[in-house]
Amino acid sequence: MSIRVRVGIHIPRFPSVISGGIRILSETNFDFGVQLDRTKLLKLIAFGIVSPTELMRRTGIPRTRVFRYLSALVRRGWLVRRDGGYYLAATIFLVYRVRELGDYAVLEVLNDKGAIVDQRAGLVIVNGKESPKACPRCPLLQECTKNIKSISRSLGITIKSAAPADAYLELISAIINEGLVKMLLNDYIDLHINNV
Repeated sequence: MSIRVRVGIHIPRFPSVISGGIRILSETNFDFGVQLDRTKLLKLIAFGIVSPTELMRRTGIPRTRVFRYLSALVRRGWLVRRDGGYYLAATIFLVYRVRELGDYAVLEVLNDKGAIVDQRAGLVIVNGKESPKACPRCPLLQECTKNIKSISRSLGITIKSAAPADAYLELISAIINEGLVKMLLNDYIDLHINNV
């Protein structure tokens, strides 16, 4: 099933991404994609390495496992297969969880998980609340700070947090609040069911 909506955030386009949009993955599908070997594949694809043969060569992952992972990542919404290559399905991946509340189903968009494609950093994955106390001691502090500033500028979002861990969470929250929530409050959703 796909839902098509308009979101009021400028989303940059990248050659490694089929759609310049936002994809909202279930928490289960997101967690599947951020396992070690699958993350290696996703990060290489974000940098434009889309050929399965080249992915095998660069990761050292056996051929059958690479194809199994790529097929599963397509089924779970991370990737799209086109012209013999694999591409990211979106520039921004948000994550949702569904809870039952009596007779209702509640769709909760999480603000502490997601992924964003950045031209310099590739695929930046946020997976839970990182400890901002670790940022000052991290050897990648300057690079993370540059990356988050680059991403926020490209999306037209102002970030106030100094620590990159907090800034990534703030960025995901801003995407949810400034784009998705405003749109859902003032627009409608068309559901398109894909029979696979």
